[in-house]
Amino acid sequence: MSNNNVYASYNGSQRGFTIRDFQLNQLSFVGTDFNFSGIAAGPNNDVYLTSNNHIFHYDNNGKLIKDMTFPDGGIVYTSVIVKGNKVYAAYEGSQLGVTVRDLNLNQQSYFNTGVKASGIAAGPDNDVYVTAANHIYHYRTDGTLIKDMNFPVSSINYTDVTVIGDRVYASYNGSQEGFTIRDLNLNQLSYTNTGFNISGIAAGPENDLYVTSANHIYNYNTNGTLIKDMTFPDNRVNYTSVSVIFTTLT
Repeated sequence: MSNNNVYASYNGSQRGFTIRDFQLNQLSFVGTDFNFSGIAAGPNNDVYLTSNNHIFHYDNNGKLIKDMTFPDGGIVYTSVIVKGNKVYAAYEGSQLGVTVRDLNLNQQSYFNTGVKASGIAAGPDNDVYVTAANHIYHYRTDGTLIKDMNFPVSSINYTDVTVIGDRVYASYNGSQEGFTIRDLNLNQLSYTNTGFNISGIAAGPENDLYVTSANHIYNYNTNGTLIKDMTFPDNRVNYTSVSVIFTTLT
């Protein structure tokens, strides 16, 4: 299976993750016993998933490589992203923060944020973006806060974030439902109203985005044009998170 795939986690009447092509045709799926909150494609035909106080590492065939169980059961990992040789995961519960780990899930560092993070994305320069309520936070990986973008409408709730190149994309629900496009300094460039609650967002290779909502995975152009709505026939399935991996030819 090539390293050009869309991954999505799901729960509900079925639990696991699906691997799809860029047109959202299913290539394979893996059933599990866990409710996953986040998913991130790894660099070696593998995938990382968060569930309660666990970060799981699977290969694309569904073989469990590692179950990293944090010893504090009050920790809840909410989101995960892989960039280079690092795995970043946000957590809430008894502690609120971000962990930085190697690809084998050994912790290298962590920092406290004090916020209940819904999403995390890695930036281009040892930095991360974290969504929480009506905020998008920008941190150095040593925990230094670079910027707190506080949206003026408190009834907006950012649900997830993704970064590609010099763009930050964040999904939101609440009094408005859609996604925002921002520069790396979190200045808004444009936004798109979708009219549905987005649980996860991931940047694609063709100036496009993949978003999850209930039993749907949508593919949008960044200008807001809907490219495809993949509706799973069982409406009791709920897609919780999405990740895209692709090789760039330069």
